[in-house]
Amino acid sequence: MTVTPSLFDEIRAGQPGDIKLDRIRAGMTNGLNGPFKLHEDGSIRHKGRWCVPMKCEEIKKKIMEEGHNTPYSVHPGGDKLYKDLKNNFWWPKMKKEVAEFVARCLNC
Repeated sequence: MTVTPSLFDEIRAGQPGDIKLDRIRAGMTNGLNGPFKLHEDGSIRHKGRWCVPMKCEEIKKKIMEEGHNTPYSVHPGGDKLYKDLKNNFWWPKMKKEVAEFVARCLNC
C-alpha cells in the first residue's frame, strides 16, 4: 500500500481535536508517552505508524478500501488486511473495524 502525501496531510490535519489523540498528546507533555511519539512534523505516531483519528471515518474507509480492493491483494480477508494495514496505520479498535469492513464486502 502506498501512502500518498495528501492522505498523510488529511491524517495529520484530523489529529487535533480528536479526543483520544488529544489525551495522548497531553500525556506526552507530562512524560507519559508509552508507545506514542510526537513526530518531527507534529503528528502523533504509534510505534512509528500513523495514528488515524477516530473521528475521521472517511479516511479510515479510504485506507481500508485501498488495502482491500488493490489488484495485487485480491480482496484479502480480515486478518490479512489488518496485518497489511497495521504496518502503516493505527487507530483504536482497528482490528474490529477492518473485520467488519471485510464482512460487508459483496465480492468476498
